[in-house]
Amino acid sequence: MTWRLFLKELRHWLRQPMVYIFLLLFALLAFGAVTWDKLVIGGQMANVKLNAPFMVFQWYSGLAFIGLFMVTAFVNAAAIRDFTYNTSQIMFSTPLRKGEYLLGRFLGSTLVASIPLLGITLGVLIGSLMPWVDPERIGANDLAAHAQAYLYLTLPNILFSAAVIFSVAALVRSTAAAYITAVVIMVAAGFAGELMGEMDNQTLAALLDPFGETAFRLVTRYWTVEEKNSALLPIGGVLLWNRIHWTTISAGIFV
Repeated sequence: MTWRLFLKELRHWLRQPMVYIFLLLFALLAFGAVTWDKLVIGGQMANVKLNAPFMVFQWYSGLAFIGLFMVTAFVNAAAIRDFTYNTSQIMFSTPLRKGEYLLGRFLGSTLVASIPLLGITLGVLIGSLMPWVDPERIGANDLAAHAQAYLYLTLPNILFSAAVIFSVAALVRSTAAAYITAVVIMVAAGFAGELMGEMDNQTLAALLDPFGETAFRLVTRYWTVEEKNSALLPIGGVLLWNRIHWTTISAGIFV
């Protein structure tokens, strides 16, 4: 039953223009970051290619955090839809279990919320082909870097945010409460990031950061320009443990 609800949620959202509007928005942001010097996302460094793996990592990490309100729109609507339209009694009059119902809704809306971030890859690939961009600032497009950024830096962050916001929305059944929760997450993450940046034990700080930004900075802080232009994230170490740690917590929150 959970699988059927998951697919139903996917079909519902893939028919909605909001998914494609957000996809286009992220594509335009990435396209602008590659083709327009005045649009800077996450900082630009001398001699680092505009489409380098390091820049892709920064954009996927930063834009996923900025997209928190987009995530809220998807998971909040999924959590309260049947209560808003007074169809919840019909749903729960069937043999459907509440846990299966919520899990299907949650997984479907969370996956859909992650799809627009793929616009970053679309924007970078198209932007790197534009004739007015200085060819000296463009390197080879590494799709493995895009895959890593999406799987390592985007999906766990969306999963954590969605778990918190969906839980609040399902319990309170309030759109306002869901968006207030999103604001609280953003403020708390910024405050926590500042505190963790001042911790003496950087490894512990990296593990405690729910959005993985501290772990990412720790892993890449000594990268040379050449590494930033070509290196992938290490498979293992503190970043992997951070992702596993907070993915596990996300599952615990929802359960």
